[in-house]
Amino acid sequence: MNAPDPDAAFHETARLLGEARDAGHIKPDTCANARAWLANSFAGVDIDGETVGACIDRLTRAGDWHTLNDCFFKLNRFGTAGVRGRLAIGTAHFNIIVLGLGVEAHARYITESYERNGRALGREKAAILAYDSRRGSFDPAGAGPGFLVREAACIYAAHGIRVYLFDTVAPTPELSFAVTECSSIRPYAGGVFTASHNPATDNGFKPYDYYGGQIVHSRVQQIADSISDYAQVRRIDYAEACARGDIVTVGPDIDAAYIEKENQLAVWVDRNGHFLPAKIASDLRVVFSSLNGTTQRLVPAVLARRGFDTGHNLLPVAGQCVPDGQFTTCTRPNPEEKQALSEAVKHAAREQADILVATDPDGDRLGVGVRLTGEHMLTYADDPARQHGYYLLSGNQQLVLLTDYILSQLTERDGSLPRNSLISKTLASTDLAKTIADAYDVVTVEPHVGFKYIGEKIDLYARAACDAAGKSSGGPGIQNYHRLSRRERVRLLERRSLCVLFGGEESYGSLIGDYVKDKDAVTVTAMFVEMAGFWKRQCRTLIDRLEEIWRLYGYAREETISISYSGAAGSDAIAAIMADFRADMPGTIAGRPVIAALDYRTAPGRTRTALRPDGSIIFEDLPPVDPLEHTGYFTVGGIAVPMFWHADWRVIGPAARLPEADMLMYVLDDGSKIIVRPSGTEPKMKLYVLARGTSGPDRAGAADRQRVNAFCLKAGTELSDRLDAVARPLLKNAH
Repeated sequence: MNAPDPDAAFHETARLLGEARDAGHIKPDTCANARAWLANSFAGVDIDGETVGACIDRLTRAGDWHTLNDCFFKLNRFGTAGVRGRLAIGTAHFNIIVLGLGVEAHARYITESYERNGRALGREKAAILAYDSRRGSFDPAGAGPGFLVREAACIYAAHGIRVYLFDTVAPTPELSFAVTECSSIRPYAGGVFTASHNPATDNGFKPYDYYGGQIVHSRVQQIADSISDYAQVRRIDYAEACARGDIVTVGPDIDAAYIEKENQLAVWVDRNGHFLPAKIASDLRVVFSSLNGTTQRLVPAVLARRGFDTGHNLLPVAGQCVPDGQFTTCTRPNPEEKQALSEAVKHAAREQADILVATDPDGDRLGVGVRLTGEHMLTYADDPARQHGYYLLSGNQQLVLLTDYILSQLTERDGSLPRNSLISKTLASTDLAKTIADAYDVVTVEPHVGFKYIGEKIDLYARAACDAAGKSSGGPGIQNYHRLSRRERVRLLERRSLCVLFGGEESYGSLIGDYVKDKDAVTVTAMFVEMAGFWKRQCRTLIDRLEEIWRLYGYAREETISISYSGAAGSDAIAAIMADFRADMPGTIAGRPVIAALDYRTAPGRTRTALRPDGSIIFEDLPPVDPLEHTGYFTVGGIAVPMFWHADWRVIGPAARLPEADMLMYVLDDGSKIIVRPSGTEPKMKLYVLARGTSGPDRAGAADRQRVNAFCLKAGTELSDRLDAVARPLLKNAH
């Protein structure tokens, strides 16, 4: 941000900030960012009863340098999933200014991008907006959009972009669906107002592109960086825009379209879309929680469409199936955290339900619990995933069960899988999903963490298929792709491109098919109900099937360790940790030799490479020589190491290359992997331990599982200690 001159009333404050910077009390960026917001267009903005200028002046004169650093040490930029942060004054937080700058940039992007392809796609110059239950997103009094959403709608409308606004809370997958799949409206882009699974103190904004996925490139951020004055953010009056038809309320028609199309993704249903009683147990009992978010309307409707007895067998956690931005029953509404599922677990135990399902506030992540029976009560007695007689599946275990069920049962139903079938999983997710896919001759593509990369690829595959069909036989153009049924899409994709059956990641998010280009906890909830009912019909639970998978393909255990480093000092600690790992590549981790190390960020003057511990190059970041033979993996000592170019190169060309990312991967001699990266959405370091057991005759035996579990514990402790040794001095000095 190019800092404008501070308002005359704050010249003294600006001078004091400069002195604090020179004395080392605040960072240079803190000084520059705070001074920029002392300019008139920023300084007069009221946020929670205090103007921005008054806040900076108060903190400066009090010498509260720690708070000033935390509020202004950086610009809150678009990360893995949009921009989010604590609702508070400051360039590092999230507030009406950060929102306004982001939406203004998105509106300008839509304007320039629409001129390029909007009409050819048959789209309207419009954006559709969804929102969760958080403060600023949802207005409990009016049961409609909150002040942040209304502000954003006024900005889009000021740019001549019609706004379609959901009449009440709506989940992220429905927004993604609405951008591309409805015939009643044809918006060009969209946005979701949410901080996903963050605590109630936070909010955020995720911008969506014309194909229904989150924007993957940097253009919106580039535009945002060019806006130096808050006065450049255009807006019109909300009531006036509504009266003119520039802001239009939608909802029920989109619900109906989503439910009808989503039903086509079920496996064992009859011609009416109802579960087949010979395949799916009709007495399955399911506890459901929306964690006070957005899915309480759609999940029961989707299950009812499948013929599931929602009146008797769907057991909602009543206090959590209403929108509540305070999240009073779960202070961190994140299905990854066991505490968030405690109310659902207690309710399931009371009702003796077979499974429990809980979606996060914006409906893109899912937590699943399975009732333990018989010997499993003893087997998992000491496992922290066991809670009141229920086993809480990890995101990786969900991914494995879904991959197994979808591939096996589509094969059983249709006799074979579609040609050119593909699953997608992120690099930080379990390799057991790839092992299963390999057994069915299904291609695996591994993009970076962040579902926007999976969504982008789904669009590219559809576009390639439509282009090829159009050139050869006058087939459907991409502008009419939304009119095709799921089976029609599969026939087109398997002939002309790649057919995505399933995509998932370790952070409790998945999608099925291609109606949605983001994580879809609603559809995946329905699939878990079908899957649990299928195995119950065979007198087995999801845990029974998970153990069978381990015996078939080998045991795997994954641990994701998140360590928070908040504020300015935390940012320094994260940078230092990544620098430390880059400077000193480990030769072993928890006693296992490293056979390959990959850095997904290019060093100055070099191309990306995979290295052996001695520094020799295994492979480089170069286009494949033979696209038809390229698998996306390089074998080292019998272990498949993921390359920088995916196997979809033959279909999408240069788009198959992995983009830059601040991430390190270490591949071990038994196929286990360690990944180190900063979170793209929260002030955290993320450590991923992906451990594999033997593939021999003793796979998934007691000794094998004990060895893998011990490795996970040792690796997690060893890596956490290394992070702590780097971060502790920086954090100590800051205080």
